[in-house]
Order: sequence, then C-alpha cells, then structure tokens
Amino acid sequence: MKKILLIINPNSGKLKSKNILFDIVNTMAENDCLVTVRITQKQGDATDFAKEACDCGLFDQIVCSGGDGTLNETVSGIVRSKSRLPLGYIPSGSTNDYAKSMRISPDVIESARCAVNGERHPIDIGIINGKHFNYIASFGVFTAVSYNTSRNLKKVFGHLAYVLSGIKDIAKIKSCHAIIEYEDKTIEGDYIFGAMANTTSVGGMVHIKEALVEFNDGLFEICFVKKPKGPGELLKIISGALHSDFSSECFEAFKANKLKITVPNETAWSLDGEKFVSGETLEFEVIKSAVELIF
Repeated sequence: MKKILLIINPNSGKLKSKNILFDIVNTMAENDCLVTVRITQKQGDATDFAKEACDCGLFDQIVCSGGDGTLNETVSGIVRSKSRLPLGYIPSGSTNDYAKSMRISPDVIESARCAVNGERHPIDIGIINGKHFNYIASFGVFTAVSYNTSRNLKKVFGHLAYVLSGIKDIAKIKSCHAIIEYEDKTIEGDYIFGAMANTTSVGGMVHIKEALVEFNDGLFEICFVKKPKGPGELLKIISGALHSDFSSECFEAFKANKLKITVPNETAWSLDGEKFVSGETLEFEVIKSAVELIF
C-alpha cells in the first residue's frame, strides 16, 4: 500500500465544495493508497509540509491540490529536502497554467487517479536569488499591472499585448535598464518586460508552441522586450506577444540554464504569479530534473 501525504489548499476554487476532498481521498483509497491529509492555513504551509514529509521517511509520495501557488510552495519544500519524494498534482485553482502545459486533466477525480497511478516525469525547476519557481519568473510592464487585476489575469505573457495596446504615449512606457550575462555573452539595454519560462501555457490565454519547450532539457526559455523607439516597434512587440513570435529585433530571445541580471534598483517580479521583490543583482539557474512529477 502506497503511503501518500495529500496537501490541500482549501481556498482554491474547486476545493470549496465539501464533497471534493472526500472524492479525492476515496479515489486514492480505491487505488491502494493510505492517505494522510494536511490542510494549508497560511502562506508557506505547503512548503513546510512537503519538506517534513520528505525528511521523515514515512511517505512514498506527496500529492498537492490547489492552484499554481500551492504547487510552487510544495515543489519548493521538496527541492529543499535531501530526500525528494515524487509529486502528484491535482489542479484546482483558477488558471492552472502548469497543469495545462503538462496536459494534466482539469477533472479533479481523473487527476487524482493519475497522481498516484501515472508515469514519472522528471521536471526542471528554476531558482532566482534562492526562490524556486516552476514555470515562469517575469518583470516589467505587465507584471506591475498584474497585481491589481483579478486572480485569473495574474499571470504574464499573454496580456502584455493588451497592456501595450492601451498605452497611447510611448514615452510613458516604463522601462528598466538591465545588464544580462549568460554563457560568454553580455547584453545591455532598456527593457519593458523580461521573463524566464518553462511552460507552453501562460495566463490561460497564450500558448507557446510545444516544439519550443522541453521540460527536462536543463534550459528555460528567456525573453526580454526592448523599449520601443516608435509606433512601428510598438506594433512589432504587440504582434510578437499576440503570436508568440519573438524573432524581431525588439526581443532578446534565447535559452539558458544560468543568467545574471544587474538592475539599478529593486525590481518587482512575478514568480509563478506571486509577487517577489529582487535586489539589484539577480542570479538565475535551472535545477535539472529537480522533481519527479507523476501524471
């Protein structure tokens, strides 16, 4: 019998129904699992629960249910332990970008079944200044706006075009001067947006071609958007954001496993949709095959 720690975020959309938790546990029991349930009450609980489960040696696997934030915390706890347990994920948030990228079923019962009976997939994880993230870290135009929007608009890439379309005066677009170092290259400029991503779905609206994204290649997709110098460049940026085409001179787009970014001031970032304020120097790297995800 497989011993499972089930981490539940009771505030995520689908789990507000009282019957759902019973259905999840019952599904796992039907699949020969002994389930221990821990319910998060505050930020950071999922990280603590996951690390404790890995360290104590009493469990065979962790399963978490919630949105992208719950998954982020759970992964962080697993990565911080020397004994990393495999992870199953039952998406129950409002957007669930990561689940869409992985093609994990949005049906809670089906995803619960796959979480304990599915195949193991090693997954890369990003880390920036000591903070882990599963699929995207970003700063800039949309990131600043996103904290004032509703939860399901709180991600990144897709709404960049929408935000820029509403800006009438190019001079009012805020930018951040950054020095970006990777491999043996250094680029420098004024950027209105930047992101490190490992996903095919962002914000539930933009879908990056699957052929461009590998979840276990030790590399993240990097994209920085230069501040437009005129209406023509602004249109190129909007078109590129809408069509996931970052080939124009308005973008710096490449893959990397390590990155150093130097900015003049503290910068607001979004890590998997949650706010993070950086210092003037950011160190980013990919932890290859950091977590085994079961689905």
